[in-house]
Amino acid sequence: MPRTGWVLREVKNPETVAEHTFRLAIISWLSAEKRNFNVKRAILIALFHDLCEVFAGDITPFLYYPKLPKSKSERRRILMKWARLSQKDKEKIGKTKFKKEKDGCLKLIKFLNPRLAKELFSSWINYEKGSSREGKFVNQLNRIETLIQSIEYFGIKDEVAGTNWWEWTEEIVEDSLLLKFLEVIQEKFYGGVIGSAKEKKELKNILGFLLEIGRLKKMPRTLWVSLGVKNPETVAGHLFTTALMTWVFGIGRKEIDLKRSLKMALCHEMPSVYTGDFITPFSKILPKDEKERRKIFEKWPRLPKKGKEKIFFEDYQKERKALEKLTQKLEPTLKKEIVELWDEYKTNLTPEARFVNQINVLAVLLQALLYQRKDKNLPIGWIWEWAFEKCECPIILKFLEELKEKFYKKSLIQKAFFKVFGLKYAP
Repeated sequence: MPRTGWVLREVKNPETVAEHTFRLAIISWLSAEKRNFNVKRAILIALFHDLCEVFAGDITPFLYYPKLPKSKSERRRILMKWARLSQKDKEKIGKTKFKKEKDGCLKLIKFLNPRLAKELFSSWINYEKGSSREGKFVNQLNRIETLIQSIEYFGIKDEVAGTNWWEWTEEIVEDSLLLKFLEVIQEKFYGGVIGSAKEKKELKNILGFLLEIGRLKKMPRTLWVSLGVKNPETVAGHLFTTALMTWVFGIGRKEIDLKRSLKMALCHEMPSVYTGDFITPFSKILPKDEKERRKIFEKWPRLPKKGKEKIFFEDYQKERKALEKLTQKLEPTLKKEIVELWDEYKTNLTPEARFVNQINVLAVLLQALLYQRKDKNLPIGWIWEWAFEKCECPIILKFLEELKEKFYKKSLIQKAFFKVFGLKYAP
């Protein structure tokens, strides 16, 4: 789902809601750490804040602007300035927006068990009403992330970018740390010297980090590109999905630290900023021709153990070097945490790493099933096999069975799975 504000401004290939949410979750994590807030709560509020849009759609105040003209040139003129409405109109628009989004949220949580539904809805209300310091904080960060994205799209000239993002952001940002962050953004893009204060330098480096990981919003997943999928998900979109699924399947599990698992899910593909998105171990053996590539994916490639280890070690070294570069200017404690989380994920040696690795496989499978609805010939049998080999968590295995029931009729399930495992189908 592309963000409506960018569509109205005719941005080509605008970011999706999922991609926006990914970077908001990252900035919420990093900023909440600096403020000694509840980091897990901040990350979850960020992940949940726009989920109501599954049913409500991505709503921007401009959709309710009573005088938004149909003419593109006139509409652009208004969009380049903040819609300066009266307080009465703002309240009316706010109530309309809140009701529609609340209805969407209530509709969505009907699919969840009571515990999940309660946490998601309370976090969403927290964000909307600012009923906790984390809710207020993430709401302000949402404006800042959008401001950064607007500068990335339009630059800084008023005749191109307009002034509305700065005004929209400054309307609500009041946190002392975030006010300093706005100063850093202004000095970075509009000129001026960032002061020598340690905190400002740290914020400058966080801004640089956020700009770099913003590349993941535009980076399509190589697996889907290789299979010829049109408009495939990006790395940022995948990271959002993985983090959200980590919460869904991880809540209440005593053997894992959920906060650590959420962070791991958000950063497990960060090296792709510089390395590109790998399909380990397929990257080394894929032909250029799409039809030939699809043949490779007809079955699970069986590589020798030594071959797998060699590929893993080569990729690990490249990715580790890329992540060191990406995080090099971050505050040492934060850099150490991100690198350790990624390393933990790659080596798969802790309960959290094993869990998030399984969630990653599940996220890939779910995305493949959604794509197969549009392309019935998409070869995904090998992903099913990969999932059953990789996953051992009882609740995830149960979910795999539910996926079979959801996406296939019984006869098709039997045919597909007998074929995958080389058995003779006898209805």
